[in-house]
Amino acid sequence: MSVLVESSWADDEKLNIVTEEWAPYNYSENGSLKGFSVDIARAIAKDLKADIEIQIFPSMRAKLMLEGNPRTMMITMLRTAEREEKYKWVGPLVDSSIYFYKKKGDPLVISTLEDAKKVHSICTRQAGLVFDRLVAAGFSNLNPSAAKGSSIYKMLINGRCDLAISDSPLGVIHVLKQMNYSLEAVVRTPVKFVELPAYIACSKDIPDAEITRWQKALDKIKVSDAYKAMIRDISDK
Repeated sequence: MSVLVESSWADDEKLNIVTEEWAPYNYSENGSLKGFSVDIARAIAKDLKADIEIQIFPSMRAKLMLEGNPRTMMITMLRTAEREEKYKWVGPLVDSSIYFYKKKGDPLVISTLEDAKKVHSICTRQAGLVFDRLVAAGFSNLNPSAAKGSSIYKMLINGRCDLAISDSPLGVIHVLKQMNYSLEAVVRTPVKFVELPAYIACSKDIPDAEITRWQKALDKIKVSDAYKAMIRDISDK
């Protein structure tokens, strides 16, 4: 497994920031870490003259590191009631919604969650928030054989499942472009399964005063022209 590491702004005690492949918010490309949330974390650290290290790992390993290692943050994490007391939070970075998708030209009509439960197969990630919520909602038709979004939507386009669910609309656009597929290769259904704000999750050993400094720096960034440019950038990709 390859690990990308980036260090900067050595002033205070180092913070370890872990992330996963979830484009366009955080992802690796040609040996570099990129994405909206990565840029936000860099901007906050620069403003605070904070010493950070960013590493990218598989999703479950990143979460284990957040929970087991000191002075650790994770980007990007959806803030849920189940996760609320497990971490401290900086955000929101951006709102994010996740929908079911079908293959272009498929006459399948999906208007409700019950419609989605009736299809033969739904491709999703092997683990994580979406998978856990699908199971909790009573879905028994899941195909969780994929570890990343590109595999999920490739399976959908190749007819190996009826529906796919994994990424936000911006993430789906990014994945399709990476795979050189037309943006019309898949169709978003009207069924929204997850609508939650995206945050930086922080280990609970990080002092509240430090969390507050990060939050104030984020709040300042979010009213800047630079933040508006970041939003435009991911919207155009």
